[in-house]
Amino acid sequence: MVSTITQDYFDTEVGLEQLIVGNYNTLRWKFGFMEGPYLFESGDDIVEPLSKDWAIFSPAVWSASGAAGSYANNLMGYYATQLLGTYPIINNCNRAIESIKKGAPGKFTTDPEYANLRLSEVYFLRAWSYYMLVTQLGDVPMPLTSSNSLPSAFYFPKSTSEEVYKRMISDLRFAYNHLPLPENTERGRITKWAAGHFLAKLYLQRAQGVAFKQYRNADGTVNYSSPNADLGLLYKGSVSTDLDSALVFSTAVIDAYATKNGGTFKGLATNYWDLFKTARGDWSNEANAEIILQASYGNNLDNGRYGMRTDAAFTCDYTNAIWNIPSKTWAYGLRKGDGFLPTDWGYDVFTDKLSDSRYEKSFQIEYKSASFDNTTLSDGSGLAYTDAGNKSLQWQAKDALYFNTNIQPTYDRESWGGRKAVAGQRKIGKDDLGLVFLENTKETAIDSLQAVSQPYALYPRWIKNGSKYYYRKAGADRYLSSIGLSLGRSLRPSSRKFIDPNRSTVDNHFGTRDVAIFRLAETFLIRAEVYGRLNQYSKAIDDINVVRARAAYQAGESRAEVLARLEAGSENLPASERKYPYKSETNTYNKIKVDATYWDGASDKSKAENYPPEATTDAARFIHFIYNEISREFNTEQVIYEGIHHAGIQAERVMHHSQMASSKQGNWPVSNNPLAGSGQDGNGKGTFTLTNTFKPFPQAYLDMLTDEKGVLLSSEAKAKYQNPGY
Repeated sequence: MVSTITQDYFDTEVGLEQLIVGNYNTLRWKFGFMEGPYLFESGDDIVEPLSKDWAIFSPAVWSASGAAGSYANNLMGYYATQLLGTYPIINNCNRAIESIKKGAPGKFTTDPEYANLRLSEVYFLRAWSYYMLVTQLGDVPMPLTSSNSLPSAFYFPKSTSEEVYKRMISDLRFAYNHLPLPENTERGRITKWAAGHFLAKLYLQRAQGVAFKQYRNADGTVNYSSPNADLGLLYKGSVSTDLDSALVFSTAVIDAYATKNGGTFKGLATNYWDLFKTARGDWSNEANAEIILQASYGNNLDNGRYGMRTDAAFTCDYTNAIWNIPSKTWAYGLRKGDGFLPTDWGYDVFTDKLSDSRYEKSFQIEYKSASFDNTTLSDGSGLAYTDAGNKSLQWQAKDALYFNTNIQPTYDRESWGGRKAVAGQRKIGKDDLGLVFLENTKETAIDSLQAVSQPYALYPRWIKNGSKYYYRKAGADRYLSSIGLSLGRSLRPSSRKFIDPNRSTVDNHFGTRDVAIFRLAETFLIRAEVYGRLNQYSKAIDDINVVRARAAYQAGESRAEVLARLEAGSENLPASERKYPYKSETNTYNKIKVDATYWDGASDKSKAENYPPEATTDAARFIHFIYNEISREFNTEQVIYEGIHHAGIQAERVMHHSQMASSKQGNWPVSNNPLAGSGQDGNGKGTFTLTNTFKPFPQAYLDMLTDEKGVLLSSEAKAKYQNPGY
């Protein structure tokens, strides 16, 4: 385009419209680049990168010249010769703002209301760009004017987080007053309620940071001599009305959605899975009324240079003939690169997997036998267990006897057809379960004979054999291996939320699905936290329970087989609920309905929440409960990192919950199959510190910086510019 148009094009009505729409690409940054999950998931306590160096916070990665610095550079947009990322978009937003304010031709001049609407969109997009930067880097440069060429001097002084938040909030207040309601604009465009949700979030986060002012100097800069200097970066100003403002805007959004969409769950989707379900030719979930704002995608050719890759970031490598899934499928997606899977706490934060349906709706805990048919380009049902090509697990005499005696008499899965186990015969046939995960605890470890005698390949987290306990031994080899923590990192339940069966080919990782950025469940939990911080706990509980009511299994809804038959506590289910198709007879809401005992520090429910030892009061445990609930509701949605980070509780949660990242000793259960330094010996494997709650400014960026006169910064000046600890 630069060979045929000039900057003057953006002073025309058509050119300015195209510039504004182009800036929406900032909403897709997290999801179109693999850097998104590396920056917005690694460093929380419920997801970990499968790359070991990333997971343990190796200084080789977590440094200005390492991958963390490189990915931060990509977010910023100053790398190599390409200008992709937030600062180029911020520059384009500034250009659009200038064009609108000086009166671009056409509707921008003749219709002031229209001009303000488009200006509001750009304010939002610029604020979102700055929000991503502040979340990752703290104090950052905040240019508010555009440039159409590279500067003669790379003089980019940082603004404080307080200054950035003040600007974002001011711009969003304007936007809130001029943006349309969802029904009055195109789906995917920013609306009044998206601005309201964002404002509630920013006001809450500014209030969260007030306690960290002590780690700033009088001039607003961070006190680098403090061991808590990183917490100082979280200080964003002190305004006494911030919690009240967060309450006003979150309530406005909630009331609007509850009034418009109504229903049992006050505007939430009636079924949690409705937010994520998809099929070949079906994208209906994208229009769910609970979604306030989404990153919009189209087919593979419409998604920019790097496509949409969130669908490939969180998927397990499930392809293996031993569980009768010999090829990739539409239904189960595929993983690109190392990927990301939950930590043990990412599963255990679901403290009642039998009553909270979000667990099985979030994670792929069961895979049916399947295969891809190259002729019809569709998924098949896998091979019959009598097929000569079937290479699934074979029955052995001991486990066949156990199955026939203890399981087969009541095992009525439709595909199974009531057959007996026969030693030497293949276990897994058409539409049978093939690969199944049981995320149990040491206290609820399954007996090894019972585990190996299931009519599928079962992968428990813990098995026991006599008095010995084994952690994540491989189910396919009948638990003979001794690889412990190593294999357990790569073969675990993965996210179901972004699997995309509408990829152009079954082995293409570029997705086609919109991704929700804001949805109403988060608005309820934002308001719940605000109420708690205002000591209005009964109102906070009411909001939490709106989300919990939707999370419950509804009467007639089926559980996964592994939950109904093998999950700890399943023996207490009614007999009918333990029989195929494992339907719940009743609504399970009363079993997960929240009250104040969930954070009293004494009750079984409070202890199950596994609060960090730093949470010694009801008020502190309540805050951690909110982020446990956000973890249950928003796992792998790149939301939890932002929440625990800005709340200032990221370090204590990672150190307590994330074994690969933590350096804590003796904080996890010990197995009888540890390996030197890597097995389950109860110790943390990582080097995470408070420094890692922020990313480093990239070395390439620091080396580019100059003073006002264009003189490159000295080593001392670079060190002062860099974030604490790097």
